[in-house]
Amino acid sequence: MKFGFVTLGANVPSTRFRFVPYLEPLQHRGHRCRLWNSFPAVYDYFPSIGWRASTALKTSVRWWQYRQARWFRPDSIYLERGCFHDASVWLDDRFRKLTPRLVLDIDDGVFLNFPEKIKHLIEISDHIVVSNQNIYRYAEPFGKPITEIPTCVSLERYPRRPLATDAARKIIIGWIGTTPNLRYLEKCATALRRLAREREFEFLVVAPQPEPLKEIDLAGVSIRYEPWSPQTEIKLLQEMDIGIMPLADDQEWTKYKAATKLVQYLALGISAVASPVGVNADILEGNRVGMAARNDEEWFECLRTLMDDVWLRCRYAEAGRSLVEKRYCIEANLAILESVLIGDMK
Repeated sequence: MKFGFVTLGANVPSTRFRFVPYLEPLQHRGHRCRLWNSFPAVYDYFPSIGWRASTALKTSVRWWQYRQARWFRPDSIYLERGCFHDASVWLDDRFRKLTPRLVLDIDDGVFLNFPEKIKHLIEISDHIVVSNQNIYRYAEPFGKPITEIPTCVSLERYPRRPLATDAARKIIIGWIGTTPNLRYLEKCATALRRLAREREFEFLVVAPQPEPLKEIDLAGVSIRYEPWSPQTEIKLLQEMDIGIMPLADDQEWTKYKAATKLVQYLALGISAVASPVGVNADILEGNRVGMAARNDEEWFECLRTLMDDVWLRCRYAEAGRSLVEKRYCIEANLAILESVLIGDMK
């Protein structure tokens, strides 16, 4: 069959983890696939030409992709949240008319920003794919078939790193993510400052831009910033002994977020501490694969415990990798997505 993927942009995390990794495996199964990324990405603009010209370019590229789709005649279109990051649906409606089957992917709380748009997209879609149970509960009242496919990694691309059992080595605590999400480090900043007074460690921060770090009090913490790129992402992750994913627990948005960075940590065998918000709470239930931290004291105790107990880190590494292999990898979900796109999944 022929599948068209309409996505948010080449470096947008949801595109990178929910769409791109499936293309080659689906092609190996005999399907023809086309990837139509927004350019620039739906959230971005090129400063050199300004916001208005960037928006015009984005619209022109999308229109060209629509013309390609008319020629390609996809049996199914897999749409990531919508063609544009605004309230418009004019191009989404045109893509709908090109295909007998439209599958809509929702992996965060975009419906909080554009409630009428997402309602419309659900209504014109044949099937909805969601990343977690909270989004499932949002979409369920619309009466459309829904399939939950978590945000995943490729086991081939994310090999389990060798277990670091040298208790004398300097520990690296790490965080990776988008620039806007750096603000969530405020949730564990107090614990990191306190920990730095008692233990020696390096705090590795990987993000496209470091500016939001200046607004967070990390006095006394040995910080190493590395710019994010798809080429160095996994190499930098593999340096981490402990990965963190703090989130605000008083925001509606965060309960719908995907657990992307947490899954990255677990896949590589990195022990993790995370806020038990949204899908994070499901993954960390019972502290079987990582540790949940709800406040300053818990963040401090969890980080200190993992720093001091190399064998606990090793145990979490084994358990986390095992969970990813069973539930949070492309290999475990490929057949499910294929069935959804074909129309076998009701």
